[in-house]
Amino acid sequence: MKTLVLLVFAFALLTACTQEQDEAPAVADTAAGKAIAQARCAACHGMDGRGEEEGIPNLAAQPVEYLVDALNAYKDGRRHHAALQDMASGMSDADIYNIAGYYASLPPLPVPTDSSANASSGSSYEEGAEVAAVCTECHGEHGFSREPGVPSLAGQQPAYLIASIQEYARGERGHQEKEAMLQGLEQVDIEKMALYFASQVPERRDPPPFGDPQRGEPLSGTCGECHGDRGISHDPLVPSLAGQEPNYLVSAIKAYRDGGRQHDEMVADRSDEEIEDIAAYYSIQRAEAAADQTLAIQELAAKCDRCHGPSIGKTTMVVPSLNGQNRDYLVRVMKAYRDADRGSSMMHKMSANYSDETIEAIASYYSGRPAD
Repeated sequence: MKTLVLLVFAFALLTACTQEQDEAPAVADTAAGKAIAQARCAACHGMDGRGEEEGIPNLAAQPVEYLVDALNAYKDGRRHHAALQDMASGMSDADIYNIAGYYASLPPLPVPTDSSANASSGSSYEEGAEVAAVCTECHGEHGFSREPGVPSLAGQQPAYLIASIQEYARGERGHQEKEAMLQGLEQVDIEKMALYFASQVPERRDPPPFGDPQRGEPLSGTCGECHGDRGISHDPLVPSLAGQEPNYLVSAIKAYRDGGRQHDEMVADRSDEEIEDIAAYYSIQRAEAAADQTLAIQELAAKCDRCHGPSIGKTTMVVPSLNGQNRDYLVRVMKAYRDADRGSSMMHKMSANYSDETIEAIASYYSGRPAD
């Protein structure tokens, strides 16, 4: 019995020693990490830690804890990348720590001043104005229509505008001229155009030559359930009616009533006179912009900096530095978090409402900043 106890103790001691040998060292052996990096990592991430292709992340000067966590995530399958999973699966804890220590010890990469990927060609507002110029001939300067029967776009909800423009571009609204005009626009162009129009403040209209706004106000009660007080919508997919071109409102409301447009229970029992009163009421309401003129990227970045900012390394969170990171990589990863294709409920919740345009603007902001 005594011999058995000794054998069990010896086996446990041997196992413990084996585990200790596989554990990460207290201090990274950067020379050993450099050798492994040269053999396994440099083809994609370079010996200086810069991604060799667009979409490959920079590793230089990243926090060692984050690099260790990322490699372990590939090793145990929490992150999916066949090549990295295969490579990490054959690494010991010490190997992973040494590679992380090597890349973390490298100096931050300089931001390339001549990189078109990192340089902004102008603010989102200015770029949106350029794309929107094709629409102003019909919809008026800044999207405020004075043409009878042509709707204003100024101050509309951006999500509603994006959805509508996409439907015209796909030919779903039966307007061949608009379909042809919108061909070739990328999704990000549509979003910039919508944000430009949404940021415009519509002008105050004079009463139209028909209808009675005072009679129209109580008649608008049912409309207000969806379109908001005085026709100012706060639902991203419901258009605002305040300040809208009155002839357009009349034709649109009649189309819903008569079945030309599909929407259950939309003004089904209103007379022509009542519809003109409703249109007159909404057309003279003071409208407002539905979005800021800028995307306030610095405000969005301030939220990111709560975890990824200057205090990085001083908290218990294991997070990467974003400054100076590869732009295309940031775009790809943020879209994956937004679309719940990458596991982080907190990141998904924070970015769930971000458009492609917003994500690209945030990525450009961080990729153009000097690395920490």
